[in-house]
Amino acid sequence: MTTVSDEVTGERSPAMIERGLFAVHFWAGDTRNHRYPRAQLQDEARDTFSPGCTRDGVVIPARWAFRSELSQELGDDRDKAQDCRACFRRPR
Repeated sequence: MTTVSDEVTGERSPAMIERGLFAVHFWAGDTRNHRYPRAQLQDEARDTFSPGCTRDGVVIPARWAFRSELSQELGDDRDKAQDCRACFRRPR
């Protein structure tokens, strides 16, 4: 939750920034939770999405998901055992 002091000072925690950049969805195609760039999901004309685990420049068509295969956005109360390790690894 953003507080008034956050808005006044312009400070955002790393977790808030991550949530702003990525949305977490369960992908029925491989039964895992993946992170998807929000900009990609907000494009109404787009129907296929590539998860964060393909961000390193490798385009893997088998990893593309259709909009109909994605759950509603998941929160921090999701089943984290289902998280894709590559999508959720900590940046170095």
